[in-house]
Amino acid sequence: MNTELPDSFLALTFRFKSLVLKAIRAQGVEVVPMEIQSLHLINRTEHCTAAFMSEHMDRDKGQLARLIKDMIKKGLIEKAKNPNDTRSHLLSLTNNGKAVLEQVLSIEAKIIQNMRVGLTPEQIDVFNEVAVIMTANLKDSDC
Repeated sequence: MNTELPDSFLALTFRFKSLVLKAIRAQGVEVVPMEIQSLHLINRTEHCTAAFMSEHMDRDKGQLARLIKDMIKKGLIEKAKNPNDTRSHLLSLTNNGKAVLEQVLSIEAKIIQNMRVGLTPEQIDVFNEVAVIMTANLKDSDC
């Protein structure tokens, strides 16, 4: 196989995101990839704040503030004062946000099922291990 790693990785991630967006929009839901990423992050993070999201998603605070404002306007998330830190707000999914995330999770599960065709459980484990290592290698990288 002569495909360079960046080419194969970019093709995989682009195709995955493209299929998720196409399927979610076919269901009449208008969300952008960063909103999907945010729904995932807020859902799995207890006491999620904008500062945590900014750090985890590697986005500047201004960009994240606009994203949060748009997601609140769309009825996907809500914010409440943080009882532990009066300078921040806790973010949580609304019922609509939970419903959209459930749709996304269902779509992603189907796509992942298709991605696994022809692969052994061992190959999938190796892929996951390699992806975790590569992500960790890039976490503090400046390149």
